[in-house]
Amino acid sequence: MKAKKRKRIGVINGILVLLLSVLSLGIGLATIILYRENVKWMLGMFIAMAFYLVLVITFLVINWWDALSTNHELEEVRKIAYSDKMTDLENRQAYDEYIALLNERIAAGDIDERLLVLMMDVNGLKKTNDIFGHIAGDELLIGSAECIVKAFGAYGRCFRAGGDEFIVIAVMEPETFEKRRDELVRNLAEWQGKHIKGIAISIGKVNQCEYPELSMEELIDIADRRMYEDKQHYYASQLSVPENEQVDVNRMRFVDNFTLTKYTMPIIQQMAEVIPGGFFIYKEDAKREILYLNRKVLYIYGCKTRDEFMELTGGTFQGMVHPEDFDKIQKSIDMQIDDEKSDGMDHVIYRIVRRDGEVRTVDDYGHFSHSDDYGDIYYVFINDITAE
Repeated sequence: MKAKKRKRIGVINGILVLLLSVLSLGIGLATIILYRENVKWMLGMFIAMAFYLVLVITFLVINWWDALSTNHELEEVRKIAYSDKMTDLENRQAYDEYIALLNERIAAGDIDERLLVLMMDVNGLKKTNDIFGHIAGDELLIGSAECIVKAFGAYGRCFRAGGDEFIVIAVMEPETFEKRRDELVRNLAEWQGKHIKGIAISIGKVNQCEYPELSMEELIDIADRRMYEDKQHYYASQLSVPENEQVDVNRMRFVDNFTLTKYTMPIIQQMAEVIPGGFFIYKEDAKREILYLNRKVLYIYGCKTRDEFMELTGGTFQGMVHPEDFDKIQKSIDMQIDDEKSDGMDHVIYRIVRRDGEVRTVDDYGHFSHSDDYGDIYYVFINDITAE
């Protein structure tokens, strides 16, 4: 449609140029002829000149309008190229170009010392996608973007770097940041959509004046680390049982700081993948089925995939333990858990048989709990101590 419109304007411009050329030649010839014939040619010339001026003005107006439309189209193209389609924030390309510009300013010593970088990551996006679907997850991102722009848009530029990660690069006083951050947290908590009620974001901040010698990439790395520290605190707080929550002692043997439900399982899995050492969860029943294990457990057992681990162990805690050690360590676990002073904790050492047949020794720290969704369960931290 735009190409046809531009072609039509080009044709009209060509016709106007031709008419203006012919009319200019005609006016010149008419002036000479009428002057020689000594006739009253002023009226004719006035009419001709008026027509000529109309054509000139029309030509100029059409070209002005064409230029204006072109600029508008270029702005639209730029917006598409530099904007995130979902959130309408600036996208990764715009972010990369701005970082390069700021690095030039830092190198030239022409940077505002009040510059700050905010790394923000939406909490619970994977859980939201897994439980409520990607429509709800998209709404979580859109709501986050709206609140971020409302809080910081007037002070700098807001980017969606990808996934659930947002970056703000702004210039503001520390007092202003505190107020804007509080407003952001409040707006996020109050935000409501069709599927989402309330949003939580982890934030990492670094000021340029803290590390004036660093590049923007190095400042961003610092902000990123601080953001992940904030995220760890957030998830830890979400897994705590509130002090005023009533615990049914007939169904839960121990008050537990880890409340495993179908909603918190994705959060625990996400945290477990970044901890040092093996971690798994299994049901305390006759089968002792493995509910979850992290990648470090696969490594300890010499497995590359979960399927290999399940084939090796049968997907049970008993299958993880050397056959000659299981009865002894299970008795020890039961005795420790039954001890009122244990607070649901146990510690055992036993042998395992890796997928390649090698026998290794592991250190096992377990914690017994009860889950309404999964029943009696154990959280277990495990490490290979053979070399020790």
